[in-house]
Amino acid sequence: MFGAVALRLVHYQAAVDTVERDVDIQLWSRLAAVKAQERFAADTLLDPHLRATGVFLADLPAPSGSIPHVLGIGVPHIAPERFRWFAGVWKRDGTRIDDIDLPAGLGWDAAWLNRLESIWTTADGRYRLAATAGGHDTMLVAGTPLADLAAAERRAAVFQVWTFVIWVPLLLGIAWLILSRALVPLAQITATARRIRAGDFEERLDLSVADAEVAEMAGTVNDMLDRLDAIRTSQSRFNADLAHQLLNPVHAILLEASADRNRPRSAEELTASLAQIDGLARRIEGICEVLLAYARSAAIDPARLKMIDLEPVIMAAIDRIEPQAGVRRVTMVPPEWATVVKGDASLLEEVFLNLLANAVEHSPAGGRIEVAVQSEATGCRVAIVDHGAGVAAADLPALFERFHSGKPEGGHGIGLALSRLIARSHGGDILYEPTPGGGATFVVRLPASR
Repeated sequence: MFGAVALRLVHYQAAVDTVERDVDIQLWSRLAAVKAQERFAADTLLDPHLRATGVFLADLPAPSGSIPHVLGIGVPHIAPERFRWFAGVWKRDGTRIDDIDLPAGLGWDAAWLNRLESIWTTADGRYRLAATAGGHDTMLVAGTPLADLAAAERRAAVFQVWTFVIWVPLLLGIAWLILSRALVPLAQITATARRIRAGDFEERLDLSVADAEVAEMAGTVNDMLDRLDAIRTSQSRFNADLAHQLLNPVHAILLEASADRNRPRSAEELTASLAQIDGLARRIEGICEVLLAYARSAAIDPARLKMIDLEPVIMAAIDRIEPQAGVRRVTMVPPEWATVVKGDASLLEEVFLNLLANAVEHSPAGGRIEVAVQSEATGCRVAIVDHGAGVAAADLPALFERFHSGKPEGGHGIGLALSRLIARSHGGDILYEPTPGGGATFVVRLPASR
C-alpha cells in the first residue's frame, strides 16, 4: 500500500516537473515565432487576421517524452500546447507596438530590460514570461498564465487519486485471490503438522495437492519425518533393550539379597554371595560407563576435534588391557609406528580398548594380538588382529548392533556398536575382516588429519 502511494507521488511529481520544463520550451518557441515575424514580415504584426491565425497561435508539438508514463498510465490533462499564450512588442522606451491576447493589467515594466534572453515568473506569481530583443530596437515578450498550469496540476492530482482508488483495490483483490490459492496447500500442511504433533506419527504430507514448489518442500519434510520416525523407533527399541540389560543383573542382585535374608548362611556362602553381587554390580557399572561414552560420542561436534598423536592413544589402551591379557597369557604386539589424526583422544582410546578386550576374550591361551597402523590415501588404517575362532557367519549381520553379543557366556553387547559410533562421529568407520588362517581382524579407518 505504502509503495503504491509512493509510486503515485513520484509519478505525479515527475509529470509536474516535466510540464513546467515544457512550458518554458513552449515560451521560447512562441517567442521565436514572434521574433521571426517581426523581422521578416513586420507589417503583418498589425494584421488582425494573420495575428489570429499566425504561427504564434498555432499548436506546436509537445517535446518527445513530455508526459511521463508509469505502468502504462499517463496524465493526458497536462499539455503545455493547450495553455493560453500571449505576447507583446514594445519599444525600449515603453511604447507598445502591438500585442497578441495580452491579459488586462499586464503592461510594460522597465525591469524587463534587465531580463532579456531569460524566463521568469512575475512577482505576483500569476504569469510566466520570456523576453528577447527584437530586430527594430524593440523588446518582445511572450508568456502564459500560471493559473492554467495550476489547474492542470490539480487535474493531474485528481487523476492520480481516482486511478489509485480504482486500481489498488483491484490489484489487492487479485493478489488476495492468488495468495489464497497458493496458501491452500500450506494450510493443509499446517493441519497435518498439528496432527503429527498430537501424536499421529504415521501421518505424512499429501504431495498431490501441492504445487511444484510446495511439493518439493513437502517431500523434504516427509523424508525428515521418516528419518525422525526411524530414530524414534530405534530409540524406543534401545530403551527397551537397555532396560532388559540392566534388569537382569538387578534381578540377580535382588534374588541373592532375598536368599541371604530368608535363610541362614555360612561365612563361606555369604562370601560367595557377596562376590556374585559384586560381579553383577560391576556389570551394571560397566553398562553405565559404556552408555555414558555412547551418549558423549553421539553428541560430539566434529568441528571441535583436535589434532592428536595416535600412538599414545593406542598404547594407553594396550596398557589398560595388559592385566587381562596377562591372565590369559596373550601377547600384545604394539604398532611399529603411528600417525596424527583429528579426534577426541579419550573416545578413540575407548574404541581401541573395546576392540582389544574382544580380541583378548576370543584369543586362545598363549595367543598373540597384533596392532598395525597403515597409511592410506584417504587417512589411516588401524587393524587389531587376533588368531582365535573368529566371528560365526550367523553373527555377522548383527555384529555391530547394540545389545548383540556373540560370546558364549553372554555380555552387554554395546562395545562394538559404541566403537563404530565413535569412529563414524570422527568421519571414519570400523569394519570386520577374517584373519587369514583363523581369527578376527577389526579395522578402524580414520580420515586424514587435514
